Amino acid sequence: MRNILVPFPALVALCLCCLLGPAPLRAAPATPAVDPGWRPLVDRLAAEGLNRALLDRLFAPGALTYSPEIMARKVDAMVKKEFEPRPKPSRKTLEQSNYRHLLAPAVIAEAVRFVGQNRAAFDKASREYGPPAELVAAFLVVETRLGAYLGDRDALSVLASLARSSRLEDIAPFMRSLTGDPARRDFAATAAADRAEWAFRELTALVRYAGAKNRQPGSIPGSIYGAVGICQFMPTNALRYGVDADGDGVVDLFCPADAIVSVASYLRGHGWKPGMTEEETRAVVYAYNHSDLYVLAVLAVADRIKAQREGSAPARSPGRGKKAAKN
Repeated sequence: MRNILVPFPALVALCLCCLLGPAPLRAAPATPAVDPGWRPLVDRLAAEGLNRALLDRLFAPGALTYSPEIMARKVDAMVKKEFEPRPKPSRKTLEQSNYRHLLAPAVIAEAVRFVGQNRAAFDKASREYGPPAELVAAFLVVETRLGAYLGDRDALSVLASLARSSRLEDIAPFMRSLTGDPARRDFAATAAADRAEWAFRELTALVRYAGAKNRQPGSIPGSIYGAVGICQFMPTNALRYGVDADGDGVVDLFCPADAIVSVASYLRGHGWKPGMTEEETRAVVYAYNHSDLYVLAVLAVADRIKAQREGSAPARSPGRGKKAAKN
């Protein structure tokens, strides 16, 4: 057997290797628990007392897509309302708007059947909170066509994107209403910051609402601005005005009974009382959605539901203007 001479430095290294064992493998870089873009928002949510482990899962890399165009659309609407105000809507405006299909006889007949199928819930709503069945049903028709359309995005990603979009520079590339006017830019910057704070509160409420329902927040469908359920409540209103009408221990705004009575609860909370004037009624409806055209649509639908249930011709809807009132 041949003797193999090993150089002294190599021999020392070999001995050290035998004594110390193999060199440890270099650890792979840790995957961040939260997408860095969402981290400031997650830290604020955790400071509100929400479960950090849950937040880490909700905002893990790739879990949510940031969509600044949602805030851009919202602020565009606010800028146009401020700088391009429209005249008060009339009956003609309603009949030319996107609400016009809700006045169709088939839709009204569907609403009348819905009231009959959920008679106990409507009776409870009227008895305990006051608003009549036709008005409560009208909100559900206008908001989601009685639950037929609940939104095509999840409320979590919508509200999170809004809460993250507090800076005008993040949304300006997606806006159409700025037109280089400094006054519009200043208004838009303030509006974005304000709406981001509003969305943060709604996002916090959404996570809490989902926890009360034992449901994952990301699985709850929502509107283009994060409203949820058949009645399209913002999450803070779901927590404040939601009612467990069917007694199952959970406020589920996707359940007809809970949604019906929750609308009545909301209306009473915003001033509904027996014997209100037409103007007072309009103010309560306006609280649900700050749009004069929306108010006109809800009251027109309610008028037609009531007329069909009573077998009479619909009364004249409020807001039709002086000319229509004379006819």
